[in-house]
Amino acid sequence: MNRSLDRYRQVGLAANPFAVQIHDGDAALDIGPWFVDRGIPDPPSPGSGVLVQVIGDQGMGKSTHLAHWRKRHPGPYHYIPRRPYRQRWHSPPLSPLVYGDEIDRMPVWLRRRWFRRLGQMTATVVIGTHADLSRVARRAGLAVRSHELTPVSADELAEVLSRRLQAAAVGDHLPAFRFTEAELQQILVESHGNLRTVDSVCHRILADRLRS
Repeated sequence: MNRSLDRYRQVGLAANPFAVQIHDGDAALDIGPWFVDRGIPDPPSPGSGVLVQVIGDQGMGKSTHLAHWRKRHPGPYHYIPRRPYRQRWHSPPLSPLVYGDEIDRMPVWLRRRWFRRLGQMTATVVIGTHADLSRVARRAGLAVRSHELTPVSADELAEVLSRRLQAAAVGDHLPAFRFTEAELQQILVESHGNLRTVDSVCHRILADRLRS
């Protein structure tokens, strides 16, 4: 057996629970262990003529929210990558319910045309974005609902870490590994409540504990 995996199993973990990330709103993954419920209501039904935008910096959970909603309310999905740039010009989907992530990266003229066509369809549009796109959406005839994601709180952090550890447990048993209160505070301080940074800090703390 791989030596590092053997170390994880000694504390009741099948693998490193902080090595897997939600990428590109992958609806095929079980996003439960990653999802932090911020009390944001589900998007309206298809064909409502509404843009729901989840605004936040990188690592605040935008993609996870979109993946959570898509599990419950399926619809076509469009992701704008950082690179290669040519993929930013791909035609986005048109549907009564459509999802898009990193939409602030979309070329301005393409985003205007897309919103305009979705507005003509009175579609329900659910997006993740770093920037507020309400102005262009309203000009396209879409009503706007905005939700801003902020850094996770101490309670939210403890909840999501507990679920991540349980999801990586061997069999039906709870893992023996737990973060101490001091470690939870350290994770919160070092990550500044950014979920993506939380993973790297947790990975380091777990590795240090397994080596000791």
